[in-house]
Amino acid sequence: MGDASPAPRRSTPAPVRARTGIAALAVPNLEEPYFAELTALLVRRANERGLSILIQQTEGDHDREVDIANGVGLPPTDGLIHIPRSLTVGDLTRRTSPGPLVLLGEHIQVSPFTHVTIDNRRAAREATAHLASVGCRRVAFVGPRDASPSDAADQRYSGYREAVADPALGLAADPALVAQLASFTPEEGARAMRELLAAGVDFDGVVCSNDSVAFGVLAALHEAGVAVPRTVAVIGIDDVRQARFATPALSSVAPDKEGIVEAALTELERQIAARPGADLPVRHVIVDAHIVARASTAR
Repeated sequence: MGDASPAPRRSTPAPVRARTGIAALAVPNLEEPYFAELTALLVRRANERGLSILIQQTEGDHDREVDIANGVGLPPTDGLIHIPRSLTVGDLTRRTSPGPLVLLGEHIQVSPFTHVTIDNRRAAREATAHLASVGCRRVAFVGPRDASPSDAADQRYSGYREAVADPALGLAADPALVAQLASFTPEEGARAMRELLAAGVDFDGVVCSNDSVAFGVLAALHEAGVAVPRTVAVIGIDDVRQARFATPALSSVAPDKEGIVEAALTELERQIAARPGADLPVRHVIVDAHIVARASTAR
């Protein structure tokens, strides 16, 4: 009888992560209505999938965002959904606790990480074109954030400039129509609008970087006795719930929030389910957004 063939060698399986049923969510500020609404929706949809959400508020602070990306101060989780303000690609590639990660909202340029967002440039371009369609010719934009850079702000400003540069829309290209912001808040929107009015800038429409800014703009116009929309039409971006209850009701660009949450959770679960070390493709998901026209632009 010949020698028995040697038993086939078995490769050592990669260790499997123990599931916790918890995912972390890093959000800049829950006082911002858009983030609050998105977080509430994400928590509900995650719960339907059997996943609990651990919420971490970063205030957009760089060190805090890096710590959360590295798992500092967090219990074990299955993955992370991160809405960054200050993170860089370098910060993420140096993660000391790598694991499933999905970025939401702001785009990190040339990102090697899965990302879900709307087309911010297109959103602002369509908002500006909407004002042109209701007869506005001198449209102001509130606000770029040069002092505290934001990719979303930059992309929305680019979309505004593209619309202004389109000869078919017939809009004035005047640097005096652009007002800087330090943050996307009603207080900053009101301050910027008061400064435009005090400077005597002539305008008949305003595109706001988000709805919170637009609420401040509406308040400042009201206190100055400027009729909206008869004298000045106003539009925001994000379509938060309060927009329909503003006076007048605020027109806005509405992201598909359900689509954003569904894509984020689907992408996170795809990474969680993958075997350790698997070479998963990076996906950049662009979710739809559309104009919701209300009284603030009904000229």
